[in-house]
Amino acid sequence: MSEEEHYKLSENIMNLDSGIRFVTIIGNQGQMLYRGKRENIENYLDLYDQKLSAEHVLKSWKIRKEFEDAIGKTKFVMAQYEKIRRYTIPIDENRLLFITTE
Repeated sequence: MSEEEHYKLSENIMNLDSGIRFVTIIGNQGQMLYRGKRENIENYLDLYDQKLSAEHVLKSWKIRKEFEDAIGKTKFVMAQYEKIRRYTIPIDENRLLFITTE
């Protein structure tokens, strides 16, 4: 998927709901392949912590994959915090969609 395709995917997701804050595409090495951010929102994490968070998301996803034979593939993961919700959804075997909402 090209940078332009990542951008289009991010924009399509952002346009679904005004409560969507960030759309990040994470590669299979934990790298942020694309980061889309809604305008005029406060960042709760600085760039370093955003990258660290992406690495943790991937690590957790890989741990879940260890149980696929027993319970099936993970469809998505949602974590709710006091300020935000975070969703992790697989795009394919090499990329994850990481969405943050209000």
